Amino acid sequence: MSAASDGHVDGLVREDLVSFLMCPSCQGDLLLARAIRSGRTIVAGDLACDHCQARYPIIEGVPDFVGVSQAGDVGQTTEGFAGNWKHYNRVILENELLNRDLFTDWIWPMAPTHFEDKVVVEAGCGMGRWLRLAAEHRPKVLIGFDYSTVAYTAQRNVAHLDNVHVIRADIYHLPIRPVVDVNYSIGVVHHTPDPALAFDRLTKMLAPDGVISCWVYGQENNDWITRFVDPVRKNVTSRLAPSALKLVSTVAAGNVRAAAELYAAIGAPSWLPYREYLLHLREYPFGYMTHIVYDHLIPSLAHYLPKQDLVQWVEGFAFVLSPRNANSWRLLAGRSPDAVRAAMAPLRAADLPADVTLRL
Repeated sequence: MSAASDGHVDGLVREDLVSFLMCPSCQGDLLLARAIRSGRTIVAGDLACDHCQARYPIIEGVPDFVGVSQAGDVGQTTEGFAGNWKHYNRVILENELLNRDLFTDWIWPMAPTHFEDKVVVEAGCGMGRWLRLAAEHRPKVLIGFDYSTVAYTAQRNVAHLDNVHVIRADIYHLPIRPVVDVNYSIGVVHHTPDPALAFDRLTKMLAPDGVISCWVYGQENNDWITRFVDPVRKNVTSRLAPSALKLVSTVAAGNVRAAAELYAAIGAPSWLPYREYLLHLREYPFGYMTHIVYDHLIPSLAHYLPKQDLVQWVEGFAFVLSPRNANSWRLLAGRSPDAVRAAMAPLRAADLPADVTLRL
């Protein structure tokens, strides 16, 4: 009997994970072929496909469907983020209240209470900060995946949470079965080579009544970044050594903080560029702000997406599309209008602001 068909393999990583996984190459069932256990956790071993015989190692408790990271923009972007998250891991985790506020804001209008007793996936989990918060809302199972080796850091950060699993996986070749009730992605899709295809792949994991929440950079109101900062990021900062980029990020964060304080002091009118965003950043501790600046400057891949692109992504879906800080987009979508409404509850369509676009 296959691991996926009976829904349980004793001791596999976190016992029930295998029932949610499949071979990313042929969608076959996976079996535990080799295991080194620590208690009920598999810290090393192999998963084997019973159809195509492909093997996937378990490394530091993390099933690895990626292998050696690829070179080029994808490798640079994902490993660059990994370095950022590892370096700022302590700063990020120490700011739990800020993380909680950010998480709730990024997945709005869905409330994290919607996770309860559901199969939830985080696409691009980084070092696991959002997994820790999502787990508080008692999902039936919570799976985070990341392309980079930061997945091992995430595993260490969530090892104490019984219902949380971490895997390494490629967003274009996902090993997760289409049984997902909630799939959320915060700041990931716009860092892939083809954001539309990445979003499509994430929707393929959804159960019929599943929903997806996705936050991405917006093209609107980001002319200064796309015209002036983007060329510097692509040609200079993404190529800097980590130590040099940390210095640049610290100096830039100081300038951002000064601009934010100036906006607050003068009561900046709404027409000033980045008013909402700078006033929002003013509330961040300086170390956290430095991490955010580093996050913006490190990747080779970054897309700033216009509203019409996101509307095209959800053709045939029910959806709610809302701006965040006037320079990014939050998208909540699902095949079932009732499922989207349930994810929004107790909010109703009539409660939403006038700048929200919806099809329910």
